[in-house]
Amino acid sequence: MLIDIITGLSYLVLAVFFILRLNHPDKEVPEWGKWLPLAPIALHLYALYLAIETGTGQNLSLFNTLSLVSLIMVLLIAIYRFNHQTPHLMLYACLFAGFVSLLNIVPEKPNIIMLKGNALAFWHIWLSVIGFSLLLIATFQSILLLFLHKKLRRRPASIHPLLPPLMQMEQFLSALVLSGIISLGIALILGFMQPDTALRAQSLHKIILSAIAWFSFCTFYLGYKLSRLSGIRFARLCIIAFVILALGYVGSKLVLDYILQRG
Repeated sequence: MLIDIITGLSYLVLAVFFILRLNHPDKEVPEWGKWLPLAPIALHLYALYLAIETGTGQNLSLFNTLSLVSLIMVLLIAIYRFNHQTPHLMLYACLFAGFVSLLNIVPEKPNIIMLKGNALAFWHIWLSVIGFSLLLIATFQSILLLFLHKKLRRRPASIHPLLPPLMQMEQFLSALVLSGIISLGIALILGFMQPDTALRAQSLHKIILSAIAWFSFCTFYLGYKLSRLSGIRFARLCIIAFVILALGYVGSKLVLDYILQRG
């Protein structure tokens, strides 16, 4: 519990750093600033290890899974930051990861899964989490893209100097969605390859919503690549598709574990 509090606070401190960075865009940042996210990431990794590894299996409860998603998200953005300016995106990620880390102090029902020796389930879960993380980053990127587009139309002079060019943001969004589609698609295929007992343990609406979200992302991505969708419309539709995905992945578990009190 203490490590979760320390991790959450470290993310919030890092968020303050990026807020100051955004408030003073002309101030030069030392090269070591790019390495700052690695400190809370290391704390987060240790906290997750303590929370997930139980000795009898892996505890993939709702909060632990969300914490894993936030860790992957921050790590991916931190790596991307080594070559690109993304203080806005990093700020969103730190706030989300900090909130989720502090949320981990709330008691919850464990969800123990034995992944050792079960490669199919292991890769299904890992690819699902990675795909969800990538599409969550894509959602944050979509929000930034819509924000920049609005600024360009109304007050171009007020655009923040650290916001990347519109075309670069569209390209990054496209790459995120494609990576998320691939990861989630493989995860869905592996999920259907699991034994009947494991499939029956999954809620039907989770499977249906996840499949609809994946198909929606595929359709929107192809529409964008075939020039039938503008980058702005693509960003709006990505947000809608992610809401469907979140309802399937998070909403179903929230209802089953915390409202209906059954796992």
